[in-house]
Amino acid sequence: MKIFSLALLAISLFLLSCAGGPEVRDKAPDWAASPPAETQTFRVFRGEGRSGSVDSGRDAAIADLKAEILTAMNLEESDAFDALFDTIENKIRNPAAAESEGVQIVHNEGWKDTDGGIVYLIDITWEREAFEKQRLRLAEIEADVSPERSEFEKRALAAEEDGNIYESALIWAAAAGMARAEGNISEYRSALDEIARVLESLDFQLVSSPDSAFVGLRPESPVSFRISSRGSPVSNAEFVISYPKNSRDGSPSRAQARIISDDKGIVRFLPPEVPYAGKQVVSIAVSAEPFLEYIGGDGDAFTGKWTESLETARLQAEYEGLSRIRTIPTGILILETDLAGNPLNTADTARGLLDDLSADGFNVSIMDLDPSQMLSRSDQALLRDLKADSRYSDKYQRVVYGTVALDSFEEKGGNYTVKVSGTLVLSDLNRQVILYKSEISKSSQASNSLQAISAAFRQLGRSFAGELISQAP
Repeated sequence: MKIFSLALLAISLFLLSCAGGPEVRDKAPDWAASPPAETQTFRVFRGEGRSGSVDSGRDAAIADLKAEILTAMNLEESDAFDALFDTIENKIRNPAAAESEGVQIVHNEGWKDTDGGIVYLIDITWEREAFEKQRLRLAEIEADVSPERSEFEKRALAAEEDGNIYESALIWAAAAGMARAEGNISEYRSALDEIARVLESLDFQLVSSPDSAFVGLRPESPVSFRISSRGSPVSNAEFVISYPKNSRDGSPSRAQARIISDDKGIVRFLPPEVPYAGKQVVSIAVSAEPFLEYIGGDGDAFTGKWTESLETARLQAEYEGLSRIRTIPTGILILETDLAGNPLNTADTARGLLDDLSADGFNVSIMDLDPSQMLSRSDQALLRDLKADSRYSDKYQRVVYGTVALDSFEEKGGNYTVKVSGTLVLSDLNRQVILYKSEISKSSQASNSLQAISAAFRQLGRSFAGELISQAP
């Protein structure tokens, strides 16, 4: 009987030693590759330890977890922090122990490493609100936080809990400004992080956007975004709109506008004239300026990247910029001359230009006018006379004109080589201005002299058409 009792006692002690203790796997579990993802509600912390035994590996993981939490709180270790962490550590070591507010033990396990040692990982989640409450409490103890700043931070947490996200961020900005004025860099940086975190939860939706607009004209309808938080509109808040424009040298660039949302959380923006053909992108982001006003002072090493991150586009609208030139009635008036400069009774350049522009959707036709009349007129005189003649000004808004000449003509071995060149111009009749101008030369070979000349002039016209299609305003 005594032997049985001793055996029973040994078994009981063994079971007690295993109760609540960590299990050891032969290999790493799947979740070990990465900790759980953080959310708007929870923060995540991981502690890792390596040792020759389970107990020492767990001790190392707990110490690592403690250091991670200290870093996140921007605090030095203190008796108050140790007391807080003791409740977390007790829960890790004994699952039956009391829980710390907002803290959940997600993973608490060790396994054998390939070298025969033990790897131990602990993952915990901490409700952000509860975490921030504890951080503020400890910060007050450590840094003797002013009552005013402490009150701001408590109000910010309360506003967030009530769903007033933008208001909460503004209050955090006031707290950041106060911490900065007090020289408390740790609290200042922490408040900046809280502004960014709170605003990250804003929901952006595209309400409406134009489908297309012609280059040089404004879209007929605005781009509209709706901003909300937990289903409620974010009103009277400033947002930054980024939209396309042309820089002074004509290259594509971006510009910004800052707009206040209305009482329904709607931000409306009517873009200016479409600067170029192709996809137009209008984006929206939170404006950092209202928060910087609360923070006060000039920018510093912390607000530079913080502002850039805050004003990163959250949503964008796209519409097509259509080349307006295709819709504008355009006339063609091109004179072809021989080697001596005498007018030729041909229109191959005009036909090559007409065919390619028409195929691309341009509203273009050859003008019913003798091109030889251009010989003695300057650009200014020609445009003036065309505008004064209702037969042309009523029909055309733009005109392509110019003189192209036969430069060389050679015959060798039964083949003819021809070179032609000239200057073609696109002008606006109503405004009496030149819009585009190009000097072009082309050559052609053929066994027939007239075919060679015709092909060279035609290629010149097609070449100018290609330039207008890709470059003309």
